[in-house]
Parts: sequence; C-alpha cells; structure tokens
Amino acid sequence: MSDTIGTRLRRAREEKGLNQVDVGEAVGISRSYLSDIEAGKKDGSIKTISALAQYYDVSLDYLAGLSVPSVQSPENTAHDEREVLLLKIWRAMSDEERLGLMALLKARIDTDAA
Repeated sequence: MSDTIGTRLRRAREEKGLNQVDVGEAVGISRSYLSDIEAGKKDGSIKTISALAQYYDVSLDYLAGLSVPSVQSPENTAHDEREVLLLKIWRAMSDEERLGLMALLKARIDTDAA
C-alpha cells in the first residue's frame, strides 16, 4: 500500500521537527484540521495542501505519491523553526534584496575577522 497525502505530510512535518500547532498557524489552519488531514479523515483543499507543500518545501507530486523526494544531507536541511523562517524569508526576497543581504553579511564577517 502506498503512502497517502496525509502520511507524507506527517512525515514531512516530523522530519523537520515541527508540531501541528506551529505548522497550522504558519499556513492558516487549525491544529485539529491538520491532524485530520494527516490521519486521512479529511482531504484538505488544494489551497491548504499547496500551502503545506510550500511550507515543507516538497512538491505536490511528492505529496500525491507521484515522485520520490531527493535525498537530502543534514547540512542542506533546516534544523529548527528559525532556519525554516530564514528560508521562507530568503525565498520571498528579490534578487536585488538577496545581493544586498549577502553584501551586508560579508561585510559583517570581514569586520569580525579583522
């Protein structure tokens, strides 16, 4: 028997060390609704499933069982909620904003090293 969308959502959440309350708040749903989706009691709207896929950084194909996730090494995986938040911020930034942030960080590192 193949995994369900709910099973894959639960796995994605647990692999990132997140709880249902925080995920629900991040995507605008209740903990109980997320629990029902993960348990297969509710299907979830495409809007909700899409928001969860984006939050977990997985494809809709993966959630639907149409693809296998790529193997990730620990250094390429967010380790806590702060890192997940930083990744969300980074992805929301324009290329110009990213370049500015990188220049700021480089200047800070160069200053600290001196």
